[in-house]
Amino acid sequence: MAQSAAAAEGAADALALARFVERRAASTDFAALERFGLAAAERRNREGLNRLYHVTWTILNQGEFERAAVWNRRLAEAARRQNDARYIDIAALNDLTVRYDQGEIGVAAEMERTAREGRDWFVRAHAARLAALALMDEGHVGAGLELLTRAQADIPEDEPFAATAQAGIWEVAGMGLKDLNDVEGATAAFRKFEIEYSNPAYPRPDFDSLYNLTMMAVKVGDQARAAEYYAAHHRLAARSDLPTLAIYDANLCATVADARRAPRSVLACVAPYGESLGSAAFLARDLLPLRAIARAQTGQTAAARRDLEALRRLEADGVGTEVDHVEAEVLFAEGRTAEAFRLLRAHMQESEIASARSFSAGIHQVTGDMQQQLAERRSQLETARANTNLQWAVIAIGIIFLLCAVATVVWLSRQADQLRGARRRAEEANRTKSEFLANMSHEIRTPLNGVVSMADALTRRPLGQPEREMVELIRSSGVTLERLLSDILDSARMESGQVAIEPAPFDLEQAVSDIGALWRVKAEDKGVALEVAFDPDLTGQFEGDAVRLRQILTNLVNNALKFTSHGHVRLSVAAAGDDRVAFRVSDTGVGFDREQRSRIFRRFQQADGSITRRYGGTGLGLAISTSLVELMGGALDCESTPGEGSTFWFEIPLPRAEQPAAQTAAAAQPATRDVEGAALRILLADDHPANRKVVEIMVGGTGMELVTVENGQEAVEAFVGGGFDLVLMDMQMPVMDGLSATAAIRAHEADHGLRRTPVLMLTANAMSEHVEAGRAAGADGHLTKPVTMAGLFDAIGTALEPGREPQAEALETA
Repeated sequence: MAQSAAAAEGAADALALARFVERRAASTDFAALERFGLAAAERRNREGLNRLYHVTWTILNQGEFERAAVWNRRLAEAARRQNDARYIDIAALNDLTVRYDQGEIGVAAEMERTAREGRDWFVRAHAARLAALALMDEGHVGAGLELLTRAQADIPEDEPFAATAQAGIWEVAGMGLKDLNDVEGATAAFRKFEIEYSNPAYPRPDFDSLYNLTMMAVKVGDQARAAEYYAAHHRLAARSDLPTLAIYDANLCATVADARRAPRSVLACVAPYGESLGSAAFLARDLLPLRAIARAQTGQTAAARRDLEALRRLEADGVGTEVDHVEAEVLFAEGRTAEAFRLLRAHMQESEIASARSFSAGIHQVTGDMQQQLAERRSQLETARANTNLQWAVIAIGIIFLLCAVATVVWLSRQADQLRGARRRAEEANRTKSEFLANMSHEIRTPLNGVVSMADALTRRPLGQPEREMVELIRSSGVTLERLLSDILDSARMESGQVAIEPAPFDLEQAVSDIGALWRVKAEDKGVALEVAFDPDLTGQFEGDAVRLRQILTNLVNNALKFTSHGHVRLSVAAAGDDRVAFRVSDTGVGFDREQRSRIFRRFQQADGSITRRYGGTGLGLAISTSLVELMGGALDCESTPGEGSTFWFEIPLPRAEQPAAQTAAAAQPATRDVEGAALRILLADDHPANRKVVEIMVGGTGMELVTVENGQEAVEAFVGGGFDLVLMDMQMPVMDGLSATAAIRAHEADHGLRRTPVLMLTANAMSEHVEAGRAAGADGHLTKPVTMAGLFDAIGTALEPGREPQAEALETA
């Protein structure tokens, strides 16, 4: 029972590790790793060299020898420039690794010599992992583990980059324990490599541990886990730009299929590489036996014989293969059962002997360490008996140590309680802040709805020039206040990590053109030329968050126009290579100096304290834009000269959309039908009299009939009476809130087989969780107060479009 529980716990640990590796690898890619390496090459310190070592080894681990050689040369050159002997030796060891992986087995002796005699503990640790891998390749797992044990004892705990060395040791130790079928031990070793000793500041797009966990699950017969680990490996391999990872993934696919006794699936896994295996030929030792056996099991005996002959040639070259096993399968397929059984029996006996020797060597290493520890303990006891006084001194010291340990435990317990209390208080403060912001947003937007909406309605009435100027001032002031409120909410959400980038296919050229069109009128009013330069190579669909990109560009162009009274503002967009796009906004405005530059990216900060008085603004726009650019995988920077202008730029990954959206940019912003003259019957539920009056005035001059109620319960009762074309629903109301009312309306439609009536949330609740809550309840859109007439009618027209799929999207209201 205990053994079964331990096995289950080990399997759960392995699954958790696999999921961690997939999440980490999916959060970056090898292009980001190489950008990290290029930045490291600019450093002139040991940290830069260690980063180059990380990049080189990560790429080398994927079998990308030519690419790794380029990075290793960069490491060697940088180490020579800095006269750093450690990393000069590391680069030399990496070169030996490339030669070994390409067939120069003899260099393993040089690796092992360096592991013993290297001039630096870091160099010795790296050499030990390489030599241990070579030993394990030859089946000497115990000797490899012994070498790793000595190297680990040599690593000082408090030295910089000790964690890097420890990670390398544990990675190879995990591979050795995997060969011994020690699932729990290998999982623990891979966890130390992937999590405990990994530097989170270094990008890690590699996922070798998933490969090893899959192979280990296959070896111990856990097919369900093997399939799950392989699925994660396949997802990551499919999005990688390294061709070797696709080859390793095909090998893993065939191995898992073979373990499931699915020969046709095995053949499907290796089929893309053709009869000669093509670019996958370097894995022929693994792939040929799998394909030959699958062919034999599916009756393709002639093809299986061809693979068998290829395996014999490999074996003649000194490469270990599964010739006997493959030949036995072919004999079975040819009906020569007795010969097959004899060959298979001999093969199994040899395999069992080899496995036993490998396991014995590994156990010998463990027991050897135990014997050494026992010998040391025995020597200590004999010394203690020879000196009674010393023995009592040791006992006294032990008692004192025990008391100190107890006191330390008590102190640590109290510290832990204090930390837990501080964490609870911090979480409570964060929750209180979020609730405060949500409530303040709601309370401010409610009266603001009356101001902005009525000002907007008045602009559509015949007014004299003085009155029109006053109304326009009220309207623009309300819009400014709404923008300030939205910026504060955005800033708070980013601080608490609640903003996520949501990539989707979009037309980049159209998005940039929209920004130009949006601000061109303001530019012309100021006598400033607004220029847009778009790289024609960027025409078409890209994968990214178009909404957040527009927000960034809007902030930058708005800022440029704000501080430019003559000359021009220029927005340029150009391809930057590696699926990245560069954006640049330059102006001929007031500019700022180096000291002012250090403040402008902070929240509520501007280059000069007088800027707020002269130009307005809160100082939030650039802080929000900076956070959004970082979330997209880039960095926002600037340069400026006082009196001559400023330039802001950023570069983000924007890959081409693999499957462009079926709808065009025009479809992404559909032209809604003209609803102002439509004879619609609309139900409005809102507990605030002013909000009901706002909507009444807005639809008063149209052909629409408006029925108003004060809470969700009344809305449901009115809806059941029938005859409504659309429902406008507030969220916060007495008796029954808007979400409950919406859900009740959807339930009524389902129970009575009624067509779906569009429901729009018309609310002061503006945060993303409110939009999601409306979608979950069954709403078709989310209109945030304050709302304008154009925004209201556009939203109604969109919701009433024939064949439109329901979705609770946040709709523009301006």
